[in-house]
Formats: sequence, structure tokens, C-alpha cells
Amino acid sequence: MKQITILILMLFFFSSPKAQQPPPPQLSFGESWTNLWSVSYDDQTNGSVRYLIQDPGNPSNLCAILMAQQDTTNAAGVQRYVYYAYSNDYGLTWASNVLDASGSWGFPDMSMSNGNPVIAAHRFNVISNVFKDSPFGNFSFEIISGQPTNIVANWPHLSGTSNGNIVMAGSLNPAPFTGYYATYNGSSWVGWNPLPLLSGPSGNYSVAAGTNGVVGIFGTNYDGDGALLYYKSTDNGITFDNGTQIFNYMVVGSDTIFASITGGFQAVYNGEEPHLVFTAYNAFSLPTLNTTMYVSPKLLHWSPSTGITEVAGNFNIPNLTDTVTTQLIAPVGQPSVSRTSSGKLICSFTAFLRGNMQVVDDGENLNAGEIMVTVSSDNGVTWSAPVNITNTPNIEEKHSSLIQKAVTDSINVYYVRDMKAGGWVNFAAWGKAPVYGIFKQLSVTGISQISSEAVSYGLSQNYPNPFNPTTKINFNLPKSGFTSLVIYNMLGKEITRLVNESLNSGIYEYEFSGDKFNLSSGVYYYKLISGDFVETKKMLLVK
Repeated sequence: MKQITILILMLFFFSSPKAQQPPPPQLSFGESWTNLWSVSYDDQTNGSVRYLIQDPGNPSNLCAILMAQQDTTNAAGVQRYVYYAYSNDYGLTWASNVLDASGSWGFPDMSMSNGNPVIAAHRFNVISNVFKDSPFGNFSFEIISGQPTNIVANWPHLSGTSNGNIVMAGSLNPAPFTGYYATYNGSSWVGWNPLPLLSGPSGNYSVAAGTNGVVGIFGTNYDGDGALLYYKSTDNGITFDNGTQIFNYMVVGSDTIFASITGGFQAVYNGEEPHLVFTAYNAFSLPTLNTTMYVSPKLLHWSPSTGITEVAGNFNIPNLTDTVTTQLIAPVGQPSVSRTSSGKLICSFTAFLRGNMQVVDDGENLNAGEIMVTVSSDNGVTWSAPVNITNTPNIEEKHSSLIQKAVTDSINVYYVRDMKAGGWVNFAAWGKAPVYGIFKQLSVTGISQISSEAVSYGLSQNYPNPFNPTTKINFNLPKSGFTSLVIYNMLGKEITRLVNESLNSGIYEYEFSGDKFNLSSGVYYYKLISGDFVETKKMLLVK
């Protein structure tokens, strides 16, 4: 099926097996709606998700997914499908479609294989399959045939490998939720093969790949001591070692905290080195229904070179709550981790802040989550103070997802906006409400504030100009507000958004490198947009 126009895609979108949903309430600066929505399945998993990918050959192309039920009259699980959406303009606009309407597919995970999107999903207690689209944006996902059927593994997680293989991990259901993996080698499947130390439902796995054939499967011994473990392959997922324990528990003062499947975890590779971010806490339920006290909740990072380091918790989120009235969610959790083109590590996650509450249908006052982002510039040793990128105290966001290996240094983040806090699929009394897939792009590197005082708006000529490969761009903001600094080629096609976030008033400098975006010699344009101010200037790259 050839790539078709957005107009035809939108007509196809409204003829697929779903009803039309009104767009979400007014979006904040930098947000766009992916055309993905649901009236149920506001809890996508009880762990972390990978729901966003980027075309490595063309960074303007993005794909996002959502598990959704779009008929308000149905009970949970009836007419449940996986939907996907494509954007070819850096996430500004999206067109969507259903992955497969022949069965109740759910609990998806997403990756790339040989430059093409691949999605794993399961039909509960029937089969897990991998769907592949080729080329990127073709709107024609098809099941990769030959899936092994010796084991029925649910809740699949997957990753493409450095040679294009696909590794998928999942669990038996019901308990003891024993772990298994299967690998597609480009022509046939190998597996299912056991992961003897791993077990657990839904969010219990993360699969990631590095260079030179390295692949990791991460999970917990859910039905044993709860330890967090790492299985390593050096042959692109055909065989794995016997597993290594990463984390069992940590003593913090008088508290003992444990790794948590409920809090979630996710891995990414920098070359051949894995980096894992995971939730750790101790918890006990209070007498009030659905209310839990969490002891020392925090996000931790692990890599072989750094060991355990701290990412986020009440030590850098002063208003983080330790008591949550909801279910299957920790005060700080559901982390997604990404590596940028310059090697920085990004972590997005759900956080519950004191005072962020919402009354739902049965009168309960539930905590409403926010999405936060933190950055490490030293391979995970230290992390920046988390930034709240949603700021909606009375509306819930959760299940954030980053691109596993971003082509640029922008932060591309996807998250679920739930118009009613909590999870309808677990507690029907809390009420159904629209759930939306939201995309947001932020800058992460290159920008610095050189003064807090600016008299008027202004965009300076880049210096040096011509340049090779780096140049500096200065601009002035007399007022705080959402600001974009965009690079275009000679034809007016957007290359990247260097800045796409709220900035305080002041004078800023951005060091831009053409090499980071594989730019050839030629004329390029950069445009500053802040409030009503818009200005564009020309620069020349000479190699």
C-alpha cells in the first residue's frame, strides 16, 4: 500500500472501527494531539511503556501508539484495539488508524527494525504477535508470520537489534507468570525460550538493544524475591546468558526500599552499555480504600559503569507526595529513558504532587499525575532537577514515553492525558472519561541564559557566519513565555526545533552544530517565535 495523502488518511481514519471523538481541551504550548484516544484503558500497563518512535532516516517522521476502547457502551476488553498515528512534520499534525480490527489486541510495545516501525501486542491468553510497517509511514502494518505457538506469552515487550532482528519477551498467564523470549532473525522465529529467573505480568519487562549485537532483557523475579535482573545477548538475541542481579533492595536510613514492577522500569543503550531507570520504594496500604503510603519512593538509575545512582524523589521534587489515592501507580514512577544524538540521557516519568487532586464519579478525591523530565549529561551519574512539563493540577497525565534513541537533541515525549484521574478499567465506579495521546517537543542541549535582563525582543545574526560546523545564535526575551527557535533549509522545510519550551525573560545563546543534524553545505534559515514576536535570519554552512 503506497503512502497516501493526509486528506485520504483522515477519511480512512473516520471509517475505521471507532467513533469520532472531539479533540482534547485546549492544549498547552508545544503540545499536539496525536489523534489517538480512548474511553477506557486509561491504565495502559502497571509499568513503563515505549509508545513513540522516530524515523532515523527522516527525523520529521514520528509514530505513536495507544491501547484503546472507543465505544462508551462496551465493558472493558470488548472491542479493545491498538491504534497508531503518524506525523511527518515533527509532531505538529497526526493521522491515525487501527492496527488490526480482527481481534481484541492490547498491551502494545513499540520499537524499530531496519528503519521500520514494529509493534508487539497480545490477544489475551491467545497469542502475542509482532506487526511491521514498511516503509515508515506506509499505514499498512502486517503480522510477521511464523510466530512460535509453543508458549502463549502475554504482555509482550520488544526491541529491534543492531542487525535488524526482533527480540520479544513476555509472560505466561495466570501466575506464576513465568518469563519467555522469542527472536525473529529476519526470516524465521526462534523460541519461545525460558527466562528462568523472570516472572510477572504487564509491565514487568524492558527489552533494549545496543551496538555490535548486544541485547538486554530486564525484568523482576516477581514471584520470588522481587530482585531486578538483566539477561544479556551478544548475538542479536539468538541466545542469552543466565541472568545477572542488578538490584534487590536498598537501605535508606531506617527504610528498606525494593524495586517495583508497579512503578515500572525501562532501559536504553549507549553503545554496548545498558542504562536502566527503575522505581524503588516500600509501601503499605492505609485503612482508606485505594490509599497507600509509600516509603522513600524514588527513581534509580543503573549501568555497569556507574552502579546505582539517584534520578528523582523527594530529594529533588519538594512537593512529591508519599500517599497516593489511586491504584497500581507509585508517587514517582512509570519512567521512560532515552539517549539523545549527543549522548545525553533523558528520563520522563509520572509524578504525584501534593494538592493535585480530582473528584471522580463515586465522590472519591484521587491524586492526579503530572509528567516530569530530567536530564543527565554525565552518563547517568547525576541528573538535573526534574521539570514539570504538563502543569495540570486537576487533570491527570501518565504513561510518558520517549524515543529510545533520538536522532536529534530535542526531547520528544508522548503521554496519556486522562480526563478523570485513576483507572476506569480497574474501578468502574470512578467513571469513564476521554483519554488522549499527547505529543510534546522540548529542547535539551545547546541553550544557556547569559543574562536575566532584556529590554526588547531581538534575534541576532549568528556568529561566526559562514560557519563549520558550529555557530552561536543569540536572542532576547523581555517577557517570559513559550519560545521556539526553528531551523529551516533553503526550501523552507523544517530541520529541527532547537528550542520549544517556556523560557523566562532574558538574553539567551544557543550553540548550534550542523554535524548533529548531518547538514551539508548551503544556506539555512533560523526563526525565533515568542509571543507575538517573529523574526527570521539567514546563515551559511560551508564545509
